[in-house]
Amino acid sequence: MIHQDFNNFPYYESLEEIKADGLTPIAVKSPIQFMTLVGKRTTLLKENLTPLECDYVILAKTAEYERYYLRKTRGWTVDEIYFNRRTLTFSGDDETIEGLHRYIYDDRTWLLYTPEMVEETKKMLARVLKGNINGEGKLKYTTFIDILERSIRLEDYKDIQKGITGFKTACHLQEEAIRDLFKSCIKK
Repeated sequence: MIHQDFNNFPYYESLEEIKADGLTPIAVKSPIQFMTLVGKRTTLLKENLTPLECDYVILAKTAEYERYYLRKTRGWTVDEIYFNRRTLTFSGDDETIEGLHRYIYDDRTWLLYTPEMVEETKKMLARVLKGNINGEGKLKYTTFIDILERSIRLEDYKDIQKGITGFKTACHLQEEAIRDLFKSCIKK
């Protein structure tokens, strides 16, 4: 059940209350979790990511209370939410994103998935695994986020650092680490 504080900000009193409303709280460990793959794509590139359309909660904890304040995603791009990079339409200096990053790294943020979103995510994980390795296995959501972060950083590195000393070696090491993470998902 959603409550209202004295400023009319909506909040939940516990994660159990969120679950009772039929939502699944997913702990956010990285800003990249605010993105999802477009359609049925399996290649982990910036161009294949789209903003996730769901609510999230931020934990506000004091001596008197513990509240999970409800927020709406704003449709940030990868460059905005993950890299905090200046573009023609984004100043690169957004207090909302900076605050969100702080809450994420303090383990105070949860995405609120509907049952449909949970099923879509399970199908996406199976598709990504099948598209990137040969064999049977299961890709965990946390492993997927790690692989996605590494892939996006590698793509960004290739765009920005091309031509510097050690470029090919750095790329090879990251590609190998990504392959190893995918291989760790294979059933033995």
